[in-house]
Amino acid sequence: MDLEKRRITRWQAAPIHLALSVLVAAAVFAVVYFVWYPGALFAGAGGWNLLLLIASVDVTIGPLITLIVFVPGKPGLKFDLAFIAVAQFSALIYGLHVLYESRPAWIVYVKDRFELVRANQIDDRERAKAKPPFNALSITGPHLVGAEQPKNPDEQFRIMMTAAQGFDLQTYPQYFVPYDAVRGEVKAHAKPLSQLRELNPREREQVDGISAKVHRPAKDLGFLPLRAGPKDLSVIVDRVNGDFLGTWDLRPWKYT
Repeated sequence: MDLEKRRITRWQAAPIHLALSVLVAAAVFAVVYFVWYPGALFAGAGGWNLLLLIASVDVTIGPLITLIVFVPGKPGLKFDLAFIAVAQFSALIYGLHVLYESRPAWIVYVKDRFELVRANQIDDRERAKAKPPFNALSITGPHLVGAEQPKNPDEQFRIMMTAAQGFDLQTYPQYFVPYDAVRGEVKAHAKPLSQLRELNPREREQVDGISAKVHRPAKDLGFLPLRAGPKDLSVIVDRVNGDFLGTWDLRPWKYT
C-alpha cells in the first residue's frame, strides 16, 4: 500500500499503527498470562511488570513516533516508517527474550513450602546433572515437582553455602523428585483454611469461595506458602490426597 499516494494523515496513520501494536501486545499477553504465569502467578511473580515493559514500547512509543514523523509526501517517509518498525520489532524481540528467560519453569515443594523457580535460576551445569524429565526447562508453564536433600554431606554443605546467594535446593534439578514422592509431606504440613482466613481478614469472602472453585469440601482443603518472588502467594491443596489445586493471591503467613 502506497501511503504517500493515498495521502493518509498522521492522525490516521498513528491509530492504524496503534491498532496493529495492540494486536501484537494482546498476543504476547495471552502467552504470558495463560501459559507462563497461570493463575495468581501473574500478579505474584511480577508478570505485570515484565509485560508493561513490552507494552510501553510496543503500544505507546511506536505509534507516538509515527504521529510525530508522519507527514504526507515527506521525502524519506518510507524510510522513517521502516526504521520505526525495525526499532519497535527489535524492542519487542528483546522484551520477549527477557520474558522467556525469566519464565516460571518449576513449582518445587521444599521442606514445608512451595518455591517458584524461573528458567534463568537454573544453572546449565546443574541441569546437566539431572535426569529426565528434570533436565528440561518447560516452555508451557511451570511443572510441579518436589525436592529432596542430597545424602552426601559435601553436597549439603555446598547447597547451604550457595543458598545465601539465592541458589537453594529448589535450583538444583538433580535433586528433584516426582510430586507424588512428596504428597505425604504436603498433607502433613498443609494448614487449614480457617488460618488462611485469619491471615487475610479483608479477603474472607475469597477464602470462603475457594471450596466452590476447586469443587472440594472446605474441610478437606488446606494451604501452603508459595515463594514467588515479588509477592508470596498461597497454594491450595487437598489435605486428604495432597493434590495441588492452584495458586491464590492471598498472604500465606503473618508478616512482621
